[in-house]
Amino acid sequence: MPENTFEIALLDNRPYFESALRYGVQKAIISTAKIAAIEAEAPKGMVQIADAFGSKYLRPEIEAARKRIVNLASLYLIETTKGDLELAAKLIRDNTFLTLSRGGSGLLKALFAMPEYALLGHEAKGKVEDFLEAWSLKEKPIEYRNTLEHRQMNALEIEAGYWFGEELGLSASYLKEEDVEAVSVVRTALLLQMFGKPEATLQNQVEFASLIDAIRAYTAAKLKKALSAIDLADIPEKFHAIVERVLGEIKSHDLPRLQDKSASLDKLVYELKDRYYLRDHEVEDTSEYDALVSKEWTKLTKGKTDIDSLLTLFVCIVGGITPKTTLPEKTAKSLVKKFRDEGFNPELATDWIKTAAPHEKQEGLLEDWNNFVEEAGNYLMDDWDTNYTGAMRFLDANCHIQKPAKK
Repeated sequence: MPENTFEIALLDNRPYFESALRYGVQKAIISTAKIAAIEAEAPKGMVQIADAFGSKYLRPEIEAARKRIVNLASLYLIETTKGDLELAAKLIRDNTFLTLSRGGSGLLKALFAMPEYALLGHEAKGKVEDFLEAWSLKEKPIEYRNTLEHRQMNALEIEAGYWFGEELGLSASYLKEEDVEAVSVVRTALLLQMFGKPEATLQNQVEFASLIDAIRAYTAAKLKKALSAIDLADIPEKFHAIVERVLGEIKSHDLPRLQDKSASLDKLVYELKDRYYLRDHEVEDTSEYDALVSKEWTKLTKGKTDIDSLLTLFVCIVGGITPKTTLPEKTAKSLVKKFRDEGFNPELATDWIKTAAPHEKQEGLLEDWNNFVEEAGNYLMDDWDTNYTGAMRFLDANCHIQKPAKK
């Protein structure tokens, strides 16, 4: 059989059962008695299928059942014979029509059982009956072939994910509970093999940031040496194609980003972390992480994370004075006066948050700052408040205002 016969058969618009039947008749493989048997058997099968998916008494259901039984038989024939019409004709000759359609149904059930996504966890599936109802009406075998290849790759990636998970000291039972993306485990193991120290792990975001920071300092020669550290001989051959693909993705996508010195470490961690598997998804020690990825933020906040301290800092930035997390009452009053004279421009703090604050915090900080700004105009810019009483009360309620010591 020519190598491309299967591809031609997949793309043929006629039901493959019809093509094989015609071929069998032309080549005298299928007798008139066999055709008569098929004609007698088909209506029984159609009624059974119509009853399974709808009603055997409705004409539209019977018509759909006719399509289903032909499609199922066609699927079984084309997948079993790989597009060889002579073999398909002989299968029609040697088997009942119902046997062929059941064979197609069996292929679809096996397809349903395969993983739809490459996740190391318990995949939630619908009902096999719903799957059969939809797929038995598909008339193009190429759809089955493409889906089969996709799900086979998913199954292989899952197997690779568990294998590389063991290399990272992660048991299969643990990964199943985590619902981890299989390729993220493979990518993590490969990154650590190339750039991590012996026994290195990526327990959390802090370790991931530290590893990325170290990679960014690699010289071209050291980087080249690291990229050649993966020895395929140590990896099962069936995973080689996956490994080469993931390595290619690291080289073409991740490393160019790491070499971009204009990108902050914090931004890189934020962009890349979802491509890798970190055991602890949340940052436990935020101060340690902030100090590592955002030096300006850490320098100005001095490790303070409470909203009053941070709002005080933002007010200083808007006022154009040295940012601090605590303001003397006298300085706060002078800021209010400055706002009324020169205007209150909250975008200055907004821009600074987007530039300097760790990405993990930005959404929450912007929301807190916007809420503050919505009220601030009513107090800070109130010209009727000539003694700044209302403005100072507002700042004292939302910021850290240090009152003068009593004598």
